[in-house]
Amino acid sequence: METLIIKEPDKKTAEIFKKIFHKQLNSYLDVIEMSREGITKGSLMAFVRFLNFSPEQFAQMLPITLRTIQRYSSKQKFNPAVSEHIIQLVFLVGKGIEVFGSLERFIRWFNTPSKALGGNLPCNLVSLKTGAQMVIDELGRIEYGVYA
Repeated sequence: METLIIKEPDKKTAEIFKKIFHKQLNSYLDVIEMSREGITKGSLMAFVRFLNFSPEQFAQMLPITLRTIQRYSSKQKFNPAVSEHIIQLVFLVGKGIEVFGSLERFIRWFNTPSKALGGNLPCNLVSLKTGAQMVIDELGRIEYGVYA
């Protein structure tokens, strides 16, 4: 399975990364290492709080169920595939904040149907890597003023 095609970590993503995971993001090798090591449920819940989402809302963006998340202790780690997906969502959110200028404006866009995404809500597409890549691509088009 391919990973998302995202440029080198930008300043906003690095800030969010440090806030959520308490680690400095220097390169993609850090992402690989963290994915293999596993992201804890505690870090996931910090990300959920950062976004001001409910656990139910956030679980819809992951390749696992809410019930599975609920069974984990706060220090228990997700497998590498789920961990990588969580990290890639951090990149997506960082890009969204960079493009829209604030978390609030990004979340508003993220929860609004997009013509360029077939009328879908961007948040409903990101549970699969292909959908997440579509959302990243659309953020890039918005950033450069190319509206589809």
